[in-house]
Amino acid sequence: MSDRIDPMYSGQNRPERPGPTPDPDVFCGFIGEVVRDLDPTTEADPVSVLATLLVAASVMMGRKPYVQIGDDRHPALVWTMIVGKTNSGRKGASKGTAMRIIAGADAEFSHAPFLTSGLSSGEGLIEDVKDDPDDPDRDKRRLVMELEFASTMARCAREGNSLPAVLRLAWDGEHLGVMTKKKLVATGAHIGIVAHIPPREFRLRLSDRELAGGTYNRFLPIYSHRNALLALPTGARTDVVQAHAQTFRDRIAHARACGAVGMSGRAEKLWEEDYYPELSSDGEDGPLAEFTARAAAYCRRLAMVYALLDGFTVVEEQHLRAGYALVNYSHASAAYILGTSTGNPDLDKLMTAVRNAGTDGLKKTDVTKLFSHHNRQQRADLIKDLLEFPGFTEDEIKTAGRPAKVLTFAEPGE
Repeated sequence: MSDRIDPMYSGQNRPERPGPTPDPDVFCGFIGEVVRDLDPTTEADPVSVLATLLVAASVMMGRKPYVQIGDDRHPALVWTMIVGKTNSGRKGASKGTAMRIIAGADAEFSHAPFLTSGLSSGEGLIEDVKDDPDDPDRDKRRLVMELEFASTMARCAREGNSLPAVLRLAWDGEHLGVMTKKKLVATGAHIGIVAHIPPREFRLRLSDRELAGGTYNRFLPIYSHRNALLALPTGARTDVVQAHAQTFRDRIAHARACGAVGMSGRAEKLWEEDYYPELSSDGEDGPLAEFTARAAAYCRRLAMVYALLDGFTVVEEQHLRAGYALVNYSHASAAYILGTSTGNPDLDKLMTAVRNAGTDGLKKTDVTKLFSHHNRQQRADLIKDLLEFPGFTEDEIKTAGRPAKVLTFAEPGE
């Protein structure tokens, strides 16, 4: 993560932010300008508004634009999981702010069938976009807004539910189908998802099976937090919304006529020499690595959507930087959300011990016993790494002799 802070995240009336902050590069071009103009009149997190608009744009663009990665054709399709606390995440505000642009650009995407919710089963999703012999050219674009995604995750965990498998096909841009008594098939569907969930609910509902299966790493996790304290938020002026909605509509229309989206020479050089080697690294393991396994592909998809929203037919360097920055923010969000899963077994072990110690905390002598085969410096390094994670602190307590240090954990923001 970059140390640079966008002006939207600093200044008066900006609450303390316990989680990660996005690099300014994510607010690239036209879509970044939209978010900046909407920001002063909403408490929504700018990056959550951005992510919602990117998902909506990717759906509205349809199946024609794509990026070729090896033998795979990746559609202009982005999914996001906006993760924030119920009282301070302002997830709903991000939806409301983004929907003013979306509805202004295309009123059909403000209601059914194009705007929908209620993911329950694979069969149900296919039913909504299934092939109809009487209407072979019907529009199968769907923007799914799941504002209670914990319920969806619970259904995905049920034995025999086909939803996870169908979701994976949908993100891949494949034809959808399930082999049941009533065979259902949907060709040409183009489905994007914006999911909202509190971090604790996500951790409780998370299934290792679905992480390993790749269902949830199709989503970009986006940490969301209230970004302003506005007692009487007014929302953006109508003329500002209308102007941006018109440009949004024009850029979508242009994108719908595009096909393959390549990269400029400078973007290719940046991708080959810097971004691809880093995003393809095997440096991590465990749930965090599983959750972010599609980083390279997502960077290319995001860069394509940024470029198309700027009216380009090739990805320029600034679009690739924006995609890379948003993928990095997603990675930081996942690390923050998962909390106890670092990819380092020793650090995970220490985190668990500190959490289980409760308010009394874990003493340094307990750490020594827990890692008796480690030397003093290795134990000190583990503690240093632990204290970089949200909620973990080192405190002094009074004893009969010298004060003792203990490690404690408190849920961030609570």
